[in-house]
Amino acid sequence: MFETIASILLSFAMTALWLVAGIVVTGLPYVKNNQHLKSWRIFLLWVSCIALVLGVLWAILITSLFLRSGWIFVEGTMKAIVPALFISYLPVAIYTLPKLRSLGQSNKEKPAADTLAKAAHPMVVIPIYAAALASGLCAASHMFAQPVLPSLVEIVQRPVLLLLILVVPSFFVMRRYSTVLRGEFILHKLWKRLLKLGLVSALTAGVVIVIFVIQVLIGINSSKLPEASDMMNHHLMDEGGGTPTMLTGNQMNQDHSNHSNMVEVAALTGDVSAPADIKFELVAQKREITLASGAKIDTWTYNGEIAPELRVRYGDMVEVKLVNKDVDKGVTIHWHGYNVPNAMDGVPGMTQNVVKPGESFTYKFRAAQEGTYWFHSHQQAAEQVEKGLFGSLIVDAVNETEVYDEEITVINHRWDTDQGDKIAFGNHDQTQLKQIETGKKVKLRIINTHNLSRKYYLQGVDYQVTSIDGVRIKDPDTLSDRTAFRLASGGRYDITFTMPNHPVLFKIGDYNDAENPSIIFYRDAPPMKPSFKAESNLFDPSQYGKPVENDLTSTTEFDRGFTMILGNRMGFYNGQFHFLWTINGEVYPNIPTFVVKEGEKVKTTFVNRSFAEHPMHLHGHHMTVLKKNGKKVKTPWMTDTLNVYAGETYEVAFIADNPGMWMDHCHNLDHAATGMILHLMYDNVLPSYEVGTRSGNLPE
Repeated sequence: MFETIASILLSFAMTALWLVAGIVVTGLPYVKNNQHLKSWRIFLLWVSCIALVLGVLWAILITSLFLRSGWIFVEGTMKAIVPALFISYLPVAIYTLPKLRSLGQSNKEKPAADTLAKAAHPMVVIPIYAAALASGLCAASHMFAQPVLPSLVEIVQRPVLLLLILVVPSFFVMRRYSTVLRGEFILHKLWKRLLKLGLVSALTAGVVIVIFVIQVLIGINSSKLPEASDMMNHHLMDEGGGTPTMLTGNQMNQDHSNHSNMVEVAALTGDVSAPADIKFELVAQKREITLASGAKIDTWTYNGEIAPELRVRYGDMVEVKLVNKDVDKGVTIHWHGYNVPNAMDGVPGMTQNVVKPGESFTYKFRAAQEGTYWFHSHQQAAEQVEKGLFGSLIVDAVNETEVYDEEITVINHRWDTDQGDKIAFGNHDQTQLKQIETGKKVKLRIINTHNLSRKYYLQGVDYQVTSIDGVRIKDPDTLSDRTAFRLASGGRYDITFTMPNHPVLFKIGDYNDAENPSIIFYRDAPPMKPSFKAESNLFDPSQYGKPVENDLTSTTEFDRGFTMILGNRMGFYNGQFHFLWTINGEVYPNIPTFVVKEGEKVKTTFVNRSFAEHPMHLHGHHMTVLKKNGKKVKTPWMTDTLNVYAGETYEVAFIADNPGMWMDHCHNLDHAATGMILHLMYDNVLPSYEVGTRSGNLPE
């Protein structure tokens, strides 16, 4: 991350210096005497040399990033940025600077004609203009158009853009040089020079504006999402280097015509013939809710409450009827982290149609995973989850070996209230007090529903992380109360401790501590001003407990391998200008669909080249984490939502054992809303639904 930030700063500094150099070199033929010419020449040499040195430092940083993180972190830069810089900086070094050094050597008062000709020479002026433009394109690429796996068009685009912008100033520079050579050059008055400079600038700006407008129009039209799509993207398939699938080439049409080999998503319900052991009804409705502080929020809720809890036992046949009372845009229920059959996954346009006002949909599945999970609407999820359409799903083990005296589900969310943004545990946005006797065992089921990761503290007692994303940790170590832990968006931790004979504090550690909610556990009387130790460590799941044991941790050869480079750039999405979050340089629906066969072992590599963290969430499967930053982790663990920080890489793997079409996306739902989504599909599966404005199915 250091190299990335430093290279951005250097590229802007280079741009500024070359712009100064461009202004100075433009004015050289207009100096009144050799003394002024000498002074400006020296200044120009210093500015240009410093800019070139910064360019060398920038190249060193890129090389350092390559050596530390690998080719994948610098490939786009090397292919799309370096060539433009090289072809503009090289003429400055080998021609412009030597020419500048030879100026101003005469003892005469006024510059000689040949001196003016040298100062006005196109190969003195134009390379500096080119260096300024190339540095500006470099800075813009870092900040606004990060190149990732660039195509030939993108590689050629920057040098071509450079040449187009240089056309107008080059014309005037060469025209002025011809005038000087003919001895017709006149030192115009200042206002005439400014007028001429303004004309050149205006014409150059006109070229830039034309190019910009063309790019905008292309961006608006090409970014519009289709009115209807079956989400299969036949023309954009990635088979991960494995054996040909049923979707390969001509075989795709052949096999799709023979539906005996295929199954539709709607048929992938699992075995639901058994009667339900437990039934729930969730009514999606609008309601005003008052938080503990008195702040009011206009929410969209299930059953008119914040985060209702569904509690079942492992092995139960669960039936949940979703009724939409008055949420105009429609709703669904996605069981986050719960590997239900595909038709029960709750993604509109992929696994079902959206449930519109007055309609209902019934989900039915076997509770085949114990642990802490949650559910939320996947219809325009960035808005609907923020508004409150979520709850918890707790699946108790049949034969629980650990018995807890207190179990508390803590759902952390940020609400938009009439008093501004409020962070809360459920509807508690202030300190809660809970009285617990000494020696009692306590389990906290912590769920983060906010778009960003959160840091939490449990202070005043040692504790254990007993479960991550619903999967138990084998032989969990005891952590000191000075160890904080960070939970990804959508992630869950189960935390357990034994109540001591003094107060215990659970709180959020990010942002403004004074305004964050907390829970104080006490024995006899609520403490007035409890004091606790400061954090000194951060929990690392890759160094905790014993490794998970499955077929993936010992596998060296995988059936398929995919790479997801997480990036960012400015651009258009669905006809509007956004800060885009990309996968392999593209946004949905231009990201190829990952295709697998049932039973295969699949590896995915996450590479975060962006400026932000990305909690990557694969539906229908748990991922086993195998490597971090190119090195095997000490204790592989299983997760369904893996937070990948800027500059990090992870290798994860899963077994393709749940046929269907599945979303694989960033669970910062604002990122997903601007295209950070792709799909994983099994090669024998056909779509049953369509996505788009025509159907009203709008997943994020």
